[in-house]
Amino acid sequence: MEKFQVLGYRNFNKKADGTPLTVITVFSECTPADNSRGVFGMRATEFFLPDEKVGTLTPECVGQEFIPEFGFNGFGKPRLADFSFKPWKA
Repeated sequence: MEKFQVLGYRNFNKKADGTPLTVITVFSECTPADNSRGVFGMRATEFFLPDEKVGTLTPECVGQEFIPEFGFNGFGKPRLADFSFKPWKA
């Protein structure tokens, strides 16, 4: 299973309508599938938080393990539904 460690997050407002958003940036090791495509090392990934979780992150989450839980949007595409944190263990 892929493990994500939190690098940081940012809160901002969407330019179009001012809607508040939060993006969390995490990193993980490249998988064997990545390696087969010539990608090695670490990979950074950004997740947009669900609307009800926007603005809830604190600096204490940086460095923690990020555990995403996925659901599906109205079009059947996966989306981040919820998440949790736990202390990072390499």
